[in-house]
Amino acid sequence: MTRPPRESGRTDPFSDIPPEVGARMRSLAPVLVEEALAGIHHRLGEALVAPDAKAGARRLLDIGVKGFMERLGTGRGPDEALLARFRAFGAHEAGHGRGLERLHAGMRVIAAAVWRVLSDDDTLSRDLLGPLGEAVLLFEEELGEAAAQGHARVSAAGADASRHRRTRFLEALLAGVGRDPAAVAALARGAHWRTPERAAVVLLHPGPAGEGAARPDALPPSLPPDALVDLERPEPCALVPDPEGPGRLRALERSLRGSCAVLGPSVPLERVPESLERARELAELVRSGAVPGEGLVRWDDHLLALLLSRDPALLSAMARSRLAPLAELRPHQRERMAQTLLAWLEAGSNANEAAERLHIHPQTVRYRMRRLEELFGARLRDPGERFELELVLRARRLPGTVEGP
Repeated sequence: MTRPPRESGRTDPFSDIPPEVGARMRSLAPVLVEEALAGIHHRLGEALVAPDAKAGARRLLDIGVKGFMERLGTGRGPDEALLARFRAFGAHEAGHGRGLERLHAGMRVIAAAVWRVLSDDDTLSRDLLGPLGEAVLLFEEELGEAAAQGHARVSAAGADASRHRRTRFLEALLAGVGRDPAAVAALARGAHWRTPERAAVVLLHPGPAGEGAARPDALPPSLPPDALVDLERPEPCALVPDPEGPGRLRALERSLRGSCAVLGPSVPLERVPESLERARELAELVRSGAVPGEGLVRWDDHLLALLLSRDPALLSAMARSRLAPLAELRPHQRERMAQTLLAWLEAGSNANEAAERLHIHPQTVRYRMRRLEELFGARLRDPGERFELELVLRARRLPGTVEGP
């Protein structure tokens, strides 16, 4: 018994195979299933073939082999009920945190066994080997695709749920839930997050004012997998565990290369809101241009700038008092003298080093310092006065911090 020729345009190889081929091979189904199970064990090892999964794998492979024989016998298209079984299997594997390695290994073994049996059968016409090979590959592809669909559906749902739990946990820590150890433990279990002793907030921001936000086509940063991340909140941020651990900071800097981000201080979990607040303060200094803002900017590296920016009104009053002698100079002279005095103080009263800092001749520094000594007198020789002068002069370099001479 043979089937009629394929209609023009049809590509299903099953239509070219006589139905008696499927009937002849049905008796081989149990042998093929056992070969497939042995192949899974050989390829993946006993650890990946759990005893409780062997029975299910045998049933699924038996259904697949018999479905292939049935299709050889009927020539019909894909069996939707069979595809649904494989979609369910894929979903089951994803739900248990497994991939589809077992299925693919078994299908490859069965495909090879079927092809070997067909090739060794002298009663089959050699003209059928081509369509039979195509049929084996097509059937394997259909079942594999069905299993992948089920696996992807559950994996995506699981990933979304996990991401939601982690972002909810992040928000709770930013709000201060870290002060409640029981709540932290419960939320950490739900988010599958190992609670560290310390963590730090990474705050992403558009960058210095006037430079605009990040390019719309820029890729999001690839933050460490153990970080709690939410890039959709109004202040995109992440909580990075153990930022001071070996190699952690260097890895974080690499992942944020090309982004504008600040790293708050490392704190215990109960003080996470403090790390966020400190990161906000540093981000504002970067935005104003007071602190360079390329790549990852660390809070620990800019403590003086942060300290000087805490009370602009107090610093302005201090600057007006301590720098009052400069008020009698013209504006451009006042600025030049202030820069010279700061360089001289930072250089420990060394005119040559101060000249290098200012890129001018040392004799020019000495000339200006004689004028400054006339203005400030003995104050330039008093350690306390010198400290306060250097403090307010440094503060003048921070935009928007000091008003005054």
